[in-house]
Order: sequence, then C-alpha cells, then structure tokens
Amino acid sequence: MPRLKRSCIDDLRARVNIYDVVSPHVTLRKSGAKWKGLSPFNAEKTPSFYVDPAKNLYYCFSSGQGGDVFKFVQTKENLSFYEAVETLAHRFGITLEYEDDGRPQAALSIRKELFDIHEAATAHFHACFLRDDAGGHYIRDYWVTKRRFDLALAKEFKIGWAPPDGGGLLDVLLKRRISVEALQACGLFFYREGERDPARGRPRFRGRLMVPIRDIQSRVIAFTARQTDHTPADDPAREAKYVNSPETPLFRKSDVLFNLDRAHIPVREAGRFILVEGQLDTLRCWSVGLTSTVAPQGTAITENQFSLMRRYAGRVDCLLDGDSAGQKAALRALPLALKAGLEIRYLMLPPESDPDELLLEKGAAALAELDRTALSAMAFAMRSLAPNPNASESEVRAAFQALFEIIAHCDAEYMQKTLLGEASRYVKSMAMHSRQIEDDFAQYLARSRNRVSYAKEPPAVGAKMKSSLEASRMHVADTNATPSSFNDKLTTAEFELLMLSFHYEYLAPSIAQILDPQWIDTTNWAGRLLDRCLAAHREDDWPGADHLDELLETDEERLALADLRGQPFETDEPVVAVNECLKALFEKFFRRQLTQLKTRLANTPLADHATIATLATQIKETQQTLRHPPRLDLPAD
Repeated sequence: MPRLKRSCIDDLRARVNIYDVVSPHVTLRKSGAKWKGLSPFNAEKTPSFYVDPAKNLYYCFSSGQGGDVFKFVQTKENLSFYEAVETLAHRFGITLEYEDDGRPQAALSIRKELFDIHEAATAHFHACFLRDDAGGHYIRDYWVTKRRFDLALAKEFKIGWAPPDGGGLLDVLLKRRISVEALQACGLFFYREGERDPARGRPRFRGRLMVPIRDIQSRVIAFTARQTDHTPADDPAREAKYVNSPETPLFRKSDVLFNLDRAHIPVREAGRFILVEGQLDTLRCWSVGLTSTVAPQGTAITENQFSLMRRYAGRVDCLLDGDSAGQKAALRALPLALKAGLEIRYLMLPPESDPDELLLEKGAAALAELDRTALSAMAFAMRSLAPNPNASESEVRAAFQALFEIIAHCDAEYMQKTLLGEASRYVKSMAMHSRQIEDDFAQYLARSRNRVSYAKEPPAVGAKMKSSLEASRMHVADTNATPSSFNDKLTTAEFELLMLSFHYEYLAPSIAQILDPQWIDTTNWAGRLLDRCLAAHREDDWPGADHLDELLETDEERLALADLRGQPFETDEPVVAVNECLKALFEKFFRRQLTQLKTRLANTPLADHATIATLATQIKETQQTLRHPPRLDLPAD
C-alpha cells in the first residue's frame, strides 16, 4: 500500500473534531472548557472520561488511555493506524493522498472491504425484497400479512430477502473486485479450507428474511436471517428460526446491540432503554413509537451490552417474553445489569405472550399499562426465587442465598444494603427479619472472599518522588510492554524521559546532547522511540511533537505516540525529573558494565597478571564514573 502523505495525516487530524468522533460512543456533558462522560473502554459508574476540544485530545482516567482522533478509533474499533486514518477519512468525506505520485488512491484494507461488502449486500438483499418477481411477492406478503409490518418500515430499515438460490450476491461482489480474503472473512459465504478461487463460495443465507445489523455509526456489520417456508432443506441451519452472521473482524455479537445506532439519541430524552429479546420485537416497538428500544444478538444479554447501555442512560426496562424461558432470561440479566451500575425494572407480560403480539394489538398504550405494574429488580428476583407465599424459613433462606449471589455483583456497599432492605420487605410475613438477612449476606461475602486467591501481593511502594511526575505519568508493566499495558504499575526511565521530552519540548535538545544513545534500552518501544526522537534533535531534523509520523515505523509506536499526546502530564520541576531519568539510565548502563567486568575478573586465571591489572583499572574507572551522573542544569521554568 502506498505511503500516506504526512501533510495529509496532519490535515485529517486538524480537520476532524475529537468531539464528533467520540460523541456517538459516549454521552458527553460540558465540564468547564472540556466535556466528560462514562468511559467507552470499561464499565464505570462515575464519569472519568474527558474530551478536550482545544487540544483535540481525549483522556480516560479509569483505563489510563488517551490520545487523538486516530488513537480513539484504533482502540474503540480495533484498527491499525492506517485503517483508522482511512476510516476517519471516509466518515468525514476527506480525500487521502499518497507519496508515490500524489494522486488520490483507495487504501483498501480488509476491514474497509468488509464494510463495502456489507453495504453492497444490504442493497442487494433489499433490492431482492422489492423485486417484481415470485420471490419478491412472497417475501413482501410474508412481511405485510404474516408479520404485519408495513412496507415503509422495511424500506426504512432496508429489510432484505435472500432468495433460495442465494440471489447472485457473490456475482455482484466479484464484479466489484473484492479480494478473496475479504470474501472469506465476511461470513456471507462458505469456502473450503485453503480455497483461493473467490467464485467458489456458497451463500450462507438462502430463503430467509434479512435484517441488517448496524454499528453505532449505522454501518451494516452483519445480518440476522429469519427462517421462512422457502428456506431450502439443504440449508445447514434449516431448523434454526434465526441465524446470525458469524463473528468477523466487524462483528462480535456480545458487543453489539441491535438498533443502538438509532436508539441512543431518543434514549437521552427518555432516560431509559427498553430491552426486548429480538430484532423483530425491536422493529415492532419502533413502529409504534417506542424508539429507545434495543435487543441483544441472540437471547443472552451480556455484560458488555449492559455497559454499552450505561453510557447513554442509567435505567433499562426489560420487556421480555412472558413464558418461562423469557423469565429465566430476565433473571440471568439482573446481576449483569447491577454490575454495570444500571437500574433495571421488569415490565411483566402475561404468560405465553410476547411484545410483538401485545404491541400489535394495543400499540404504545400497552407500555403505559405495563409501566404501572412494573416490578423493581428485587421484587422480580424474589418473585422468581421464592414464588410460594407460604414458603418455610429454610426455603426463604435458600432463595436469599441465590439472591445474595445476584446482589454481590453490585460493588457499592450502600446499594447492596438498599437492595437487601428492599428484598426483606417481600418476606415480612415469613419468619425472617431484615437483620437476619443482613447477617447472612455478610457471611456470604466473607465466604466468597475466602475463596478468592490473594497469591499476588500488590507491588511495594517506592520512595516518594521529588516531583509530581509519579502522580501524573502513565505506567508500563515491563520493558517490552505495548501501549495496551499502560495501566500497569511499573515504568521505565526511557518512557518517563520520552514523556518529559514531549511535554517539555524545550528541554529535549539539551537531553539529546547529554544522553549517550548506548544508555538507552532499545529492546522496548519506548526506548526505540526515545532514541529516534533524540537523534532527530541532535541532527537538527526535529519535525515537532505534532508532526512525528515520518519518524514512526510501527503501529505500536503510533499507538504509543497517540497515548503520549493525550496524557494529562504536569510536574513542577521538569529538570529535576529529567535528571532522575538521566541518572537512572546512566547508572543502569554502568552498573551492568561493572558487573560484567567483575565477572570477567573472577573468571581470569591468576597467572594472567596483565589481564587482571587491566580489568582492575577498568573496574576502578567505572566505579569513579558512577559517582558523577550527568545533569541538566537548565532552569526549571
């Protein structure tokens, strides 16, 4: 792939606003000159994620991640640096330019091809749905008569039809010159292992209603295919009512909520999500005006999906099927919702009914009725775990043991007490008191803690730093750590010096003159990047901290640079911090030399007087050198 022009990357970084990149993933609220919200990288209940439009950077205190627009897209969407560049360029309509001849070219990565494939497949399946042939008439009749949806909804959501013979989708994609690697990775076709002929793929979806699944940017990343009477007998999944796309580089079903791309905007006003079981239930809710509705990909909701919802709202109302399977699924969701910090309520459907039928019959008014009789988390749990109102104390205790396991997922002690108190109200008529319940829960927690292994002790705390560097720097686990390890508790002098060189750029030329390159450990990314940057300063070829792309050689270094740019960093005494780093590198190098000299001396035959004398002199000189570490004497301001 031709090399992107550095000016093009700089232009893209300057033109794309970090707020516009982050806001589809995080509900941001003004905080002084910055914006803040819940971390998009892990589950949290208190916002620790900040966006700084003035610097066009972000920083997440809970995960230790920070950087620019490229780093955010790389981290959130699991892309390489160049994939992130092309993704942002495509998203914001900016043309990329390359170094070979200056003409715009298409930078085709597998990931970009996969998006192109799904866009083309969506258009193809939807055209088959609308086609004036036997298959088109059948599927539209199925949609309107059997499922009782209108055609306008099908057009809005680009509902499709995969004909029993596959419909010629592969031919359409072959004409677009899609690579065989992308065709094999997209999940729309079956290929034999080792097959290199792209034309030999067999369609995965045949004779099924096709529902596109979109990511938060409304890009199609997969499909859910609903069985029909025309699903052929030789379909490997013929008996499955619904079949999802397999997991691909674009699609991990545990991380995706159907309709989140549309629901996340109205949910900010509604203050809650409505959670239903499937895609068609979601479409029914949407059709009657319940626009804050989402569904998992499959029947089992995951912790990641609840964490996704928590970024946009603090409450979720479960509207699941009224049968026993739906109730069991609702109970399994409870500990996951508590762990994500969500308030969860249950809108109770009559037995053997489902949201599709209820809303089709009564419309959005049905939800208002269910709202009035909604059960809280604890009311629903107790009704599920202790349904017998005449249960004995031993039966109630057994139910509470199951409840304790659920409540323990909530890590806030005050919330645990609140939930226990609420649960205890449902057993007042039984021979058990709230104090007993609290004592039993405390014993449960104690037993749980005893089962946890504490084999790994936390790292010892070293001496207090002379500057505030320790409090503000990022930490790296070991000398070979990658930027994904920045949350760990140890760091290297190379990394600290790199941070100081970037954030106090005026010190870097002097550091470059003092620091001997052989002192730097270049077996880790921080050392390699420090060595290259200081060499640029020594050779008077420093492009500036904001224009370093031409000095970077790997995605690892690009990720590192993005993190360095995004880190909140401040020290009252930068020169003191620099000198600490210089001393550490200096002593590490010469102590290693000293050890090697002493080892050689110990292994030298006693008769070899000349070698012994030389080594003794070298040891003495090295010991004297160690007494005089280098120092930077520039004023701290």
